[in-house]
Amino acid sequence: MTQLTDVRKIKKIALPSYPDVTIEVYDGLLTYQVSELQKYDTDIDRGIATLKLLIKSWSFTDAEGKPLEISIDNLKQLPTRDFSAIMNEIGSIMGDEEGKKK
Repeated sequence: MTQLTDVRKIKKIALPSYPDVTIEVYDGLLTYQVSELQKYDTDIDRGIATLKLLIKSWSFTDAEGKPLEISIDNLKQLPTRDFSAIMNEIGSIMGDEEGKKK
């Protein structure tokens, strides 16, 4: 019998504006997560929600040095070039995985 586990791979991403921050992202979504994204009306909202689902961890902290939650509100605080860098990297990772499957 085979156990159903999360087999997604994890990759680290660096951000242009925050070179000391480490972000770990999954290489794809789980099936139930795809349906969660359908509730968003705009591409930008879907993009931010996708990042929230794909980011496994990050090293951002709050003013007190406590780990900052990976939330939609916090993701909206990223500069657009960092948001784009993450989305581009995720697109590349997911594209590579799709190519390997074919």
